[in-house]
Amino acid sequence: MRFVLALVTVFACCCSVDVLGEVGQEPTAEPGRALESSPQASVASGVRALVQAKQEWRSERGCVSCHTNGWGLAAQPVIAPGSEEVLQGRSFAQGYLKKYLDEEARPVGQYGSTEGMVATAAFLALSDARVGKGVHEVTREGLNHAWSLLDDTGTWEDWLQCNWPPFESDAVYGPTLMLVALGELKEKAPLNPKDRAGVEQLIAYLKTHPPASLHDKAMRLWASIHWPTMFETQEESDAWVQELMAAQSAGGGWSMASLAGPDWRHDDGKPQRDVDEAYPTAFASYVLLRLDKATSSKDDSQRKWKRANDAVLWLKENQQESGMWRTRSPRRDGKHYIGRTATVFALMVLAEQGQG
Repeated sequence: MRFVLALVTVFACCCSVDVLGEVGQEPTAEPGRALESSPQASVASGVRALVQAKQEWRSERGCVSCHTNGWGLAAQPVIAPGSEEVLQGRSFAQGYLKKYLDEEARPVGQYGSTEGMVATAAFLALSDARVGKGVHEVTREGLNHAWSLLDDTGTWEDWLQCNWPPFESDAVYGPTLMLVALGELKEKAPLNPKDRAGVEQLIAYLKTHPPASLHDKAMRLWASIHWPTMFETQEESDAWVQELMAAQSAGGGWSMASLAGPDWRHDDGKPQRDVDEAYPTAFASYVLLRLDKATSSKDDSQRKWKRANDAVLWLKENQQESGMWRTRSPRRDGKHYIGRTATVFALMVLAEQGQG
């Protein structure tokens, strides 16, 4: 009986994300007509569409999600610095954390869950780094709370793992996300001893848990820009960079199949599609651009990405009339929220290339 109840609980947790997703859901992931305008107008329409999606999610659902207002929070200071949404997004995320940290609200389902609290703290840390005004007191409280939740294994074992890749399918995404966030933050503000001890635990965990997907390798490469001890040798890091670059298609993009792990399957049991799509293209492009920037002062031609322009052109040609970039859900048709994350990364790519 206890086993049955456990299964019911897991099913309910997984489905809660799906039910919440019905508000403001994206239409089908099939390509629509691309914008026929200048890069500046395309970026502006993308920012407007993303802000609207974030505002609707906050209003209707009252939580921070990786696919909408989480990564959107981290991106806003980059894609639209000084905009009102920078402050609004930060204020909402800070309030979300505080009501659970101060026990004004009790965690229920995904609200106040481990992945929600840890991810929100990480996204606020990224936002702090990019706003450049030090570590906000709520971010500090959130990070301290995240470390209190960290298991002895070196990860957050309670992170929701119910086949919604890449964010909620394993116990590895949380550590890589936090390492990316703290890596940027430490360049702008000092980390405290708890942060540094936590970083050591996360890196130790990752070293004993090999990546199961190219997406995971890309996250680790991104984190390694600031935490080079993640790799034992430069050769290992270079091999992963080469693998990521080799996955780029002749058309300039990446497919979800190229980044997916063996367990990334749709509800119908089929594997990920082997066609260029917005999320894998934007995500892989952004990571490679960040790696290029980090090695720009080094004579390291092996790590230089030669086909950046092809990827940027692909993103420009595949923006939708709405301003968003769409990608088929890696799990369930009709729930294509990863398109919002695709939009976040596409806009950051354009900003990284000075086309904002």
